[in-house]
Amino acid sequence: MKKILLATTAVVLSAGVASAELALSGSARMGLVYTDTPAVGVAKTTIDNRFTINIDGSTETTSGITFGARIRIRSDDAGAAGVSGARVYMSTGGLTLAVGNINGAIDSMPNLYASEVGLTALGDGGVVTNTASNAPTAWGYDGFSSKGAGSNGIEAIYSAGAFTGHLSYSANAGGVSGGVAGVDRGAAHIAYTMGDWTVALGAQDSSNNFEDKLVLTVGGKVGDYGIGFAAADNDGISKITLNGSATFGATTVSAYVSDEETGLNTAIGLGVSYDLGGASVVAGVEKDAAGVTRADMGVSFSF
Repeated sequence: MKKILLATTAVVLSAGVASAELALSGSARMGLVYTDTPAVGVAKTTIDNRFTINIDGSTETTSGITFGARIRIRSDDAGAAGVSGARVYMSTGGLTLAVGNINGAIDSMPNLYASEVGLTALGDGGVVTNTASNAPTAWGYDGFSSKGAGSNGIEAIYSAGAFTGHLSYSANAGGVSGGVAGVDRGAAHIAYTMGDWTVALGAQDSSNNFEDKLVLTVGGKVGDYGIGFAAADNDGISKITLNGSATFGATTVSAYVSDEETGLNTAIGLGVSYDLGGASVVAGVEKDAAGVTRADMGVSFSF
């Protein structure tokens, strides 16, 4: 994400501190969202808007260790702005240790969300860790919470050349799906990049049995065409997804097809994005495994 640097200061704070940096970055979007099965009292077509600000601070010691932290401020059509819990980390020699509102090993897997289409990702019908056939297995893993405290966990990330390994653990599960108080989650993924292709394998063990997961993702490019495959065993519920994209000048068209082995509908999605140079016009439509049709259209930009 392109950053607007508020302050880059090289100061000697003490004998052990070499430099410090504070930066802002963010994104925003606006548009319309449609669903054919809205909640009671809600219109089928609604206005969507969201504004996100990331605040990142870091300092590097004279010995080469980086210490840093991030919080996020987000406001949207759902109500007042919320401030996230902090993710605080230290990094050296390819190893990062972080605590608090962690990113989570499963949520950080490369290409896990490559099937997303539209301005808002709609219902994320192509994400293999999101199952429609059995609600308890949907999501259920740690990820950075944009408006909440997060999982208050710990994680270690190691990168060396083409290899990345990620371990995470939490004991209160306040992650992507909100979690259940007192649930322990341990997760890991490994990823390897070969040219334009990345393969990742991840697993999670949870004290809530519905959250046990095994996940595989593969993604890459052939010229202007993107190709992806993902599969997951969500505590016995298997789901596979194929996704692809094609870029023609400023226009990118993307699509996915996804299937759960429980007899529900095959989920399909189609998206299109037009690059305005600094902003994008984005639209998408999907029909998920439960048969719900959603669509959206609008503009998104980053700063």
